[in-house]
Amino acid sequence: MQVPSSAAKAISLLLAILTPMLSLFFGVSEVAMTQKEKAAVVEALDKVDGFMAGVCHPDPAYKQIKKANIGWIREDAPYPYDENGKVSVYYKAWKKEMKAYAKRGIKLMVITPYPDTFMEHGLDIRNDEDIPGIQKVARFLLKDLRGIAGAVQITNEMGVDRFTKPLTMEEAAKFIGVQAEALYPIRGDILIGYNLGGLGIVELPPLMAKYNKYIDYVGIDLYFGCFENIVKSIETFPTLMKYAYTLTHKPIILAEFGYIGLGEPKTPEQKQKILQKRYKVNSEEEARQDINAFIKHMPKDLRDEFRGLYSDKSDSEKADLIFKGEYANHIYRELSEGTGLDGYPHTPEGQAKFFADLIPIIKDLDFCIGAFIYMWHDSEHCYVCGQKNCPVETGWGLVDGEGNLKPVYYAVQKAFAE
Repeated sequence: MQVPSSAAKAISLLLAILTPMLSLFFGVSEVAMTQKEKAAVVEALDKVDGFMAGVCHPDPAYKQIKKANIGWIREDAPYPYDENGKVSVYYKAWKKEMKAYAKRGIKLMVITPYPDTFMEHGLDIRNDEDIPGIQKVARFLLKDLRGIAGAVQITNEMGVDRFTKPLTMEEAAKFIGVQAEALYPIRGDILIGYNLGGLGIVELPPLMAKYNKYIDYVGIDLYFGCFENIVKSIETFPTLMKYAYTLTHKPIILAEFGYIGLGEPKTPEQKQKILQKRYKVNSEEEARQDINAFIKHMPKDLRDEFRGLYSDKSDSEKADLIFKGEYANHIYRELSEGTGLDGYPHTPEGQAKFFADLIPIIKDLDFCIGAFIYMWHDSEHCYVCGQKNCPVETGWGLVDGEGNLKPVYYAVQKAFAE
């Protein structure tokens, strides 16, 4: 969430005061855990052979990955069946790639397909008669990937619109829960869990309470200092992880975390030039007068997502989503003013310092069993808006787009080793 800089500074000051208080309340260095909860952490760590040091979306740079002291990867599984109900060629090719990692001693956390993918194949959690089919897919993936996958994350970030809609949060919880129920009795040494992202951090745990007996761990995805201009303290990461633990009482995995290694605000003049050249308006105020015409000029990927998610919104609501939220950073191809944690600029050096400081804190949390860095390589295009020069989704990597090691690679290598 982006807010005006003056308001952001006030909120940041308030958070700077509150974060230490919340940290003390949740107990950053230590939490109250029952013997049963401690045993669950020990059991989970035994199954995965210790702390899960991982990275999301890798390249097959096996030696570089292992030299960074990374022993896990986190990848999305494609839907396993084709339109004829046969195991798809695409899934077989993906499995072959994952098997190559396993052959080299790199374990897989597999993310099962998202709700909309199931719907595309005729299975909708909103129809009870489709539940056995959804569970069948989940069971197939677990059985077929045994020996390759060491953990299963059921879908991803329910609570983030682009992954959740058209489901409600209640339906999303059911979607996760029925799969966990199917997998838990046959899981063996494979950990079963789900992750929290966006508003799901608050909304999902209570809805998942009735399924908790089928869950081995809960993941949480945190990107403070990258998508909003409010949070300033790196201590907010362990504080929110502590919060997730107090809600779920399950071993916690930091399933996604990262820090953008490039990006800066645009000047008002630069922003106006973008509005004039691409969007054919002179100001945001002018854009609001006909927001649907403005949307037509968005990059195709951004336009398609926005229309798919928010076509039912009023014109004023659409304008607020575009100019007061994450989409503004894509429109202007910037990280807005004030985006970033104190002491960690969005530079290669700031990115490296972020991981060097945060990973030891995470590893010291008694209830945390793993952490997965987002992501292995820088991207040529932003996957949200499709633009080459948008920093929001292009500068996350431990290596650059050519595979060259960045300063952050060495910081991660040292932090995971220690």
